Amino acid sequence: MGEKTTNISIRIPDDYRKRLQLQADKKGISFNAHIMRVLEIHLMNSGFGPTSLSSESGRLFQIRCEPYLDNVDETTWAFFIDEPKYEKERAYYLIGIGRTILRDWQVKDKATVSKEVGLALLRFYNKKGYDIDRLVWNQYPGPDNDGRRVLQVAEVPETLEEFFEQLLNEKWVDKFLSHDEKSQDLRRGRPESALFR
Repeated sequence: MGEKTTNISIRIPDDYRKRLQLQADKKGISFNAHIMRVLEIHLMNSGFGPTSLSSESGRLFQIRCEPYLDNVDETTWAFFIDEPKYEKERAYYLIGIGRTILRDWQVKDKATVSKEVGLALLRFYNKKGYDIDRLVWNQYPGPDNDGRRVLQVAEVPETLEEFFEQLLNEKWVDKFLSHDEKSQDLRRGRPESALFR
């Protein structure tokens, strides 16, 4: 079942309507769908709506997440990094927490805590000045694992609260992180000509 909607009437200058209709036609979507996307991007930029981050360079990223893995070794979420301005997925990361941390932190809701830790890490990297579509971790070998990060017990403090405080105060260090010149979608083969289309 879809979200509840409300019909409203708005008055906008004819020039705006024509420009918005041209943009919608160019994208091959309805006028209404285009207006909704413009509003969603505005809400993200102003701190409302879906989870989003603005980089130091002024780029807006939307973060979508889904549960990925929950077994005896780790609880991991998939984080999709989209750039709404171009309607492109720029990166796809797997961020998780090892079972020993979850046990030491006495976590009851592994899924929720793992998701919040992943989002906190992405905010932390963004705050440190990294474009979050260019992150690379060398924790696991192979080019397909450059977007995989699983926190282990030796890397974090004794409590979840201390870890969040370290992230907030930019005191934590990720020894596996590097920052590439290219976004992950380009490293994985998207042609540059499609970057801003």
